[in-house]
Amino acid sequence: MPIRSVLARLVCAQELQPPGSRRRLYRPLVVGPVLLRRTDPLGPWLTDVSRDGRLRPRGPGSPGGLRARLERLQAARVACRIAAALMTPHDLSGESPPSGRLRRLRSEFYGWAIMFQPPGMAGAAVVDPDQRFPDLPAFFELPLELLDRMAFLASRGIAARPLAVVTQRDHFIADRSGRLRNRFAAGGTVRLAGGPDGWP
Repeated sequence: MPIRSVLARLVCAQELQPPGSRRRLYRPLVVGPVLLRRTDPLGPWLTDVSRDGRLRPRGPGSPGGLRARLERLQAARVACRIAAALMTPHDLSGESPPSGRLRRLRSEFYGWAIMFQPPGMAGAAVVDPDQRFPDLPAFFELPLELLDRMAFLASRGIAARPLAVVTQRDHFIADRSGRLRNRFAAGGTVRLAGGPDGWP
């Protein structure tokens, strides 16, 4: 899958935003969608990745294929979350250059996550659960936090790749007035995810 430039809006925590400020827009370079899954409600999130050490996402790359896989897992009562795998320096060799045209925004994202591969694991990677929102993968709202953690893992020889955790349709619930609100960002304005479940 070619590397693409995507316009993405960060759903930031209220306390990190000055009053009246706009949501922050980013233009990350994305290598493909990541379908995170888990069967243990308190355990880490798992996903399939390449076996070449680059942790490239492995699975459906098309919106239709991703939606079908997501629906099958949800029908089997497997908890699923969607993320976008971001480009790393390891992707620069043998890849098509990023497209200069930005994709139209189809959803927002909560923050930056890290999938990593513990020693002895092959063909899969994990993302820790978030301590504030156990139903989401652990994520950072500040890019510097992400970079610091990536550097920490690299210093210990642990393969890792940054992700953007996007909003999904099942993250929205109707309040008493019938208005849809995001259950992980109740204090802010969050758009209903586009399909398939936020993947641009």
